[in-house]
Amino acid sequence: MNKLPLLDRIRRFYRIPTDYPELNWTRTALYRRRLEQVKSGWIISGLVMLISGSIEVVFILGAFTGFLSLAFLDPEQE
Repeated sequence: MNKLPLLDRIRRFYRIPTDYPELNWTRTALYRRRLEQVKSGWIISGLVMLISGSIEVVFILGAFTGFLSLAFLDPEQE
């Protein structure tokens, strides 16, 4: 029995098409490379948060890193 990944089963259940440009963007090599960079940025930010010991730094750095992650992973408009 060939089991589909969970997201593919959900897409099939709700009859959601798979040819959206936003979905295709997540399958490109550029997106995967950026995702690795974002992951590394979150790890570094987490270490800085742990070292700082200040709740203000944690909130500000978390908000800033979250904003940069969303902006960096946004597909480029042509």
